[in-house]
Amino acid sequence: MNKVYIKIALALLSIAGYMQNIAYASEPDANVANNANIVDQKNDTHMLCDDLDETEMAIKHANEASKLLLKLAENMDDYSPNSTKNENKPIYSKKIGNIDIGMFHFTIKPASKYSDVKKKLWDFEDIQKSESKFINGNVARVYSKFLIIMEQPNIDPNYVPIKKRYALAAKVKVSNDTTVIICPSRTLNYLNVINEKVNMKEMLKYTRSIKIGIDAEEALTKLGTNISGFVIKKGDNDQVHVTYINAIYDDGHSTDFIHDKKDRDITYSNIVSLKHHI
Repeated sequence: MNKVYIKIALALLSIAGYMQNIAYASEPDANVANNANIVDQKNDTHMLCDDLDETEMAIKHANEASKLLLKLAENMDDYSPNSTKNENKPIYSKKIGNIDIGMFHFTIKPASKYSDVKKKLWDFEDIQKSESKFINGNVARVYSKFLIIMEQPNIDPNYVPIKKRYALAAKVKVSNDTTVIICPSRTLNYLNVINEKVNMKEMLKYTRSIKIGIDAEEALTKLGTNISGFVIKKGDNDQVHVTYINAIYDDGHSTDFIHDKKDRDITYSNIVSLKHHI
């Protein structure tokens, strides 16, 4: 087995808090095989990252995002409830300056469905889904099967020439009963012309860090970009508790803002539908 992949697997374990997952550490060959299966093994192996420094930066950004989502999920102060169309479950919303935050909490019984819920939400490999996916975009970089960069087209027609944007997606195991899934909504600080080669390491290096040691809403304001994801917890009441958070930053590009809000509404509908298929 390639020693580089072993080092990356160990880095993923230690930095992302997966040291307790002995099975993951003891099957490195299977893990690398899973990574290769994500992409076309003939034409797309360049998507697999073999740079430890780049991988560490990706893990750092994923950990910061997961901590921010956890903090946001804990605070319901000043949120206003709005009813969903499909079910009597309120969507909570709140505005902080240029940021529009939406929050949707739901439960699924029994708690034994915890793994099923995680699998349904971490769905970027599910070829049966299209618009109903929670992890949208095309895979651009693979660090592990739980940490990827997705490529997404920029929908604003005012951008000429056409450019692409990139966003990190991850499934982070916080503890044995808590997982955070980071959706690819936060655009990394990189917009490149569609035919240009992307330096992923440079992109991650210059991506703004999330300030974790301050109030969550202050950190969100300082971040000045979108962020969304799921906080999944196995409750003591034989339920799986899921909180979806979607914060949209209005940077003055009305097309992006309207498109992001539309996508959020679609996700709300998909969540309601998901409850009946688990």
